[in-house]
Parts: sequence; C-alpha cells; structure tokens
Amino acid sequence: MTRDIHSTATLNDGHQIPRLGLGTWRSKKKDCARAVSFALNNEYDLIDTAQIYNNESQVGKGWKESDRARDSFFLTTKIWNWNQGYRSARKSVEKSLKKLQTDDVDLLLIHWPNVRNFSRTAETWQAMIEMQKEGLARSIGVSNFTPSLLNELIEQSEVVPAVNQVEFHTFLYQKELAEFCRERGIVLEAYSPLARGEHLDDPTLLQIAQKHGKSTAQVMLAWVIQHDLVAIPKSVHEKRILENADIFFGLDEADMQLLDGLNRDERQLNPPWAPRSRKN
Repeated sequence: MTRDIHSTATLNDGHQIPRLGLGTWRSKKKDCARAVSFALNNEYDLIDTAQIYNNESQVGKGWKESDRARDSFFLTTKIWNWNQGYRSARKSVEKSLKKLQTDDVDLLLIHWPNVRNFSRTAETWQAMIEMQKEGLARSIGVSNFTPSLLNELIEQSEVVPAVNQVEFHTFLYQKELAEFCRERGIVLEAYSPLARGEHLDDPTLLQIAQKHGKSTAQVMLAWVIQHDLVAIPKSVHEKRILENADIFFGLDEADMQLLDGLNRDERQLNPPWAPRSRKN
C-alpha cells in the first residue's frame, strides 16, 4: 500500500487519524509555537500535546500563526494524573481548550492510568465519554495502558478506547500489545518512536539507512508506519521536522525482519506495572 504524509488510519468511532504527527513533549515557549506553525505549514496534519507539557498555550499560538484552519488538522491533548476524577477532568479540559484556542480537540487521552486508585481513572473515562457526546472531543482514548488495564476499563464502561498511545520503537517492539489493540480495533500510537535518539548509530539501522539513502531516524519511523501504527516524533528544529516527514519510502520484508529483530524490550520510561526493561 502506497502511503504519504497525509495517510490516515480509521478509528473505531469512524474518524480518521493521520499516520504521522508532531510531538511536543519538552517543546517550550517560542520554540514550541514556531515548531507547530512550521509543521502545519509543511503538510503535517497532526499535533500532539498534553496538559503536563505546559505548552498548550504555545500550541494554540502556533496553529493560529500557521496558514491552517482548525478543521484542517488533527489535535490531541491528554488529561494529567492530578486532573483525574469526573469533575476535575471536565474542568481541566475546559482550561485546555481555552489554552489551545479551540472549541474541541480531535483526540482526548487519559495520560496515565491510576493503578493505585483505578476508580478515578474510570470516573475520568466516564467524563470523557460524556465530553465526546457533547462535541468537546471527537475521539477519546488512553495512553500507557497495558492489555489488562484496557480490559478493566472496557469492562467498566463498555466503551473501547479509539487510541492507546505508548512508547514503541525498534528497541521496544511491543508485539503482543500491538496485536491485542489491533484485535479490539484500538489504534496504537507510538511516542518516543526514535528511542530518544539513543541508538541512531546501530549497525543494522545504518545498513538499512544506507541501502535506502535515508537516515537511521527515518528508518525507525518508517518501521513504525509499516507496522500500521501512528508515529509522533518530537522536534523543534525545522530541518529535523522535514526529515521526519520524509519516511514513506517503503521498507522491504527483509528490512522489516531485521528491524523487528532489534527488539531489546528497552524502555525509556519505566512505569511500575510495565514489564521490566532490559535497559542497563
């Protein structure tokens, strides 16, 4: 299947999510606004932020300064831990929308599950279900959920999340989670798809990059896309933002097998309930 920067995946609620977006974690102030505006003006169709990033206002400023109308791109934000709970979740989203200068977001996520008090997460999810019906969020989903946590949420509400955003890259190939989500119609979205740049000099990546005349970062992103996932690499550098979009060149079966074999179960983030990372 031929794909390009405007390719999308279909969510279980019928909406479309772009395959590639700009992540904004640690993007601050003017750099964040400039990066958002530049990405949108250079064909990116998805911008991802979160309450805890403390840059929703800059994201709002950036898209306003771009040439894009609000309904021409996909916008995601996430409810942070201390805003979980029915009332606090709703209030926090109202504040997020004001900062983002929009009446709605395309995707609203629970940033982390509260494993010590999952009832608060369930309350948050109920509030999100209602906010979706009210038109404040077109789609709703979660982030950093394991299969068991997804099952628990679905059992309590009977509403299946549209998206599960998790750390996913060639050195953390969460194959079982990907298959679980695919079977239930949940789109898996990969954050830290470049493993924070820790392995860009890996010999296998270098070999495949040279074969295709691409960078190792582009190879890692192409791998995510060819696993039918969504990727949201972050950057505030214009050259890197453009490079991260030039990834629709097609890896062959041999490339994919080699890249699948790079998995080390190595996490950049280590939540207490996740399988232990092999990272030293």
